[in-house]
Amino acid sequence: MAFTGFHAAGIDLLQLNRLQNDKAFYEEHKEEIKRLGVQPFYDLIEHMTPDMLEIDPLFVTVPSRMVSRVRRDTRYTNDKTLYRANLWLYFRRPRAQYEDVPFFYMEVGPDHWGYGCWGGFGKGEMAELRDMVLKSDKRFLEAKAALDACPGMTLAGELFKRPKHPEAAPALQTWLNRKSIGVDFYETADFAPVLDGTFAEQMLLYFHRLAPFYRLLWAAKERAQAGREAAR
Repeated sequence: MAFTGFHAAGIDLLQLNRLQNDKAFYEEHKEEIKRLGVQPFYDLIEHMTPDMLEIDPLFVTVPSRMVSRVRRDTRYTNDKTLYRANLWLYFRRPRAQYEDVPFFYMEVGPDHWGYGCWGGFGKGEMAELRDMVLKSDKRFLEAKAALDACPGMTLAGELFKRPKHPEAAPALQTWLNRKSIGVDFYETADFAPVLDGTFAEQMLLYFHRLAPFYRLLWAAKERAQAGREAAR
């Protein structure tokens, strides 16, 4: 189906399902949740796929493997709420079990929506990225310019309490002091673009512009992996 935006009724239903936190309620409304809450993500994936494969032809493009589940996995968390009110999609390469790979995402919740690109989660990846930043590697300079070309998107990621490289230039500190790193567009007030679908073209434009940032994340991952293999 053509993507025409997300349904306000679907967002409300996902929130109500979370608040009910009841399997019987979910089963009663399961098909409606799929139609109003989940199907728009499938339609958006179909709309995005040709553009995203230009960024990385190795992306997984099977919707059932790309959209978060309504039912939460509560085995390893203190929060035993059965269902989530926010859903998201990923564009990422195939990965091994428990492996984190760089990805693009889009998310919708009852109080926010947004999109972005993230990575730097694996062992040694941020150390390699910091090395590229400090050496003014071409891939870093291209990534930085790419982010500058996307007004409204911000660099993000949990910060260390103490600077990793206090001697580095102030302009580099926001890149150097992350435990993982990403860029986000995050909106909490204006839901009109997500309801009528007009956000999609702006998002795809930004994702194309952010391709150098995505390539930087993969370079850091590959360098870290090569370092681990050499140390064996």
